[in-house]
This record gives sequence, structure tokens and C-alpha cells, in this order.
Amino acid sequence: MKNGILAASFGTTYKEARELSLGAIEKAISLRFQGFAVYKAYTSSIVKKRIQEKEGVFIPGILQALQKMYEDGIENVYIQPTHIIPGEEYNKIFNMSNQCKDMFNIIKVSAPLLNSYNDFEAVADILCHYYNFNKTGKDKAVVLMGHGSGHDANKCYRQFQDVLIQKGFTDVFVSTVEGTPAFDDLLNELDKHTYKYITLIPFMVTAGDHAHNDMAGSSKDSWKSRLQSLGYNISVVTHGIGELKEIQDIYSRHLESVAGSSI
Repeated sequence: MKNGILAASFGTTYKEARELSLGAIEKAISLRFQGFAVYKAYTSSIVKKRIQEKEGVFIPGILQALQKMYEDGIENVYIQPTHIIPGEEYNKIFNMSNQCKDMFNIIKVSAPLLNSYNDFEAVADILCHYYNFNKTGKDKAVVLMGHGSGHDANKCYRQFQDVLIQKGFTDVFVSTVEGTPAFDDLLNELDKHTYKYITLIPFMVTAGDHAHNDMAGSSKDSWKSRLQSLGYNISVVTHGIGELKEIQDIYSRHLESVAGSSI
């Protein structure tokens, strides 16, 4: 029987960020699961369209990729979402896989990055080590910008904040663009302290539009500009956490838990 893996991502139009994060995750999966055919798909139709128009590169959607896997004779399919939380995009992948369940002997969807308490702890430790959270405190803080969602899974961001606090990283704050904690909630928290220096870091797999514009952009509405207007000295990181090998390894471990018997 032929085994196949589908790396399923929202996608990004930022080519370099795409290669450094999503491409790196796909490569890590290929190296870990040798003998498996690895495919990729994006869930954002807008992103796919813009990549096609700008770069001339076609990236299939979930159903298109599954159809191609079927035509290629893949019998066992394991889907690895590269999302951070099990929100709307994750549900979209799960629902589409159900539509194709009669096409394969096995079709399973693996977990996103934050799926268990162990995941929360592991990701907190990875980011602490990489960004040296231990140097925060007194007049320095770190803000992690998550995407956020109207889905119930948005609670993962507050849960991650709780884990950071439990680990002693009380000067690291999680906020979101499209969910809660919102930016105004963040401002209220920062106002309780005497920070002078704040580092903004994307809590996203890829550093795409939200990271470059909503977080670090030059417009007066960006997080960087608004914080600067309040007197904070701001530094920014424009790299997605999907670029980190240790984060890529978590995705591979999740995938191994559903595809283990086929390795």
C-alpha cells in the first residue's frame, strides 16, 4: 500500500516567509517520513490566487490535492495541518477529509501545533530558549502576536498565556489580531507596568501580512506605531515560529502519532 502525507496550510503570499516556514516544515516531514509521498495544499483561495498571478505557481486546495493523491495511487493519507490552534481552518481541513474518506483505505487528520498541555509547555520552552525570555522584566517586555479566531479554539491563546506565567515568564504577553486577548486588552496589561522596551514577535507559523503590516508596519494603526505613540521603544521580529526546527519537530511528532503504524 502506498502512503501519502498532505501538509495543509493556510498559506502566505510572502515567498521568502513561505519557504522558510511552510517549506521547511514540509521538508522536515519528508526527511522524517521517507518512503511516504509528501504533497501540500493551501486553504486560502485568495493566497493561492495571488501566488498564481504573481509567481505563476499553482498550489492546490485540499480537495484538489486529495484528488491528485487518489490519481497517483495513494491508499493511506495522513494530513498534517500547519496551523497553531484547532480553529476554523483546521475544521475546514477535517470536513474536507471526510468528503474524501471513500477514496482511500485510510485518511486521518493530525493535530495542529497546540493540541495538548504538553504542546503548550514545549512551545513555551522553545520560544523562551530562542528569544531569551529570561532577559525580560523590569523595563523590558515581549509581546507575541497571534492570529486569533472567533472559534472556541481561540481559548488556546489564553491557555498559552497561563503556561507562560506558570513558567515564570510574567513579562511575556500574548495578544491577537482577530480574537482575544485583543490589542486594547494588551494595552491595559502593559499600563500596569513600567516597561520602556517592548519586542514584538509573531506567534504565527509564517511571518506574512499580519506580521509585516498589522504588527510591524509603518501605518499609524500598526501595533508598532501605536505602542511607539505611547512612548515605548519598540523592536520587531519578522520571522514566523514555523522557521524553528524545534517547532517543525512538534508537527512531525503529531504526524507520527497518527501514521506510526505505517512508518
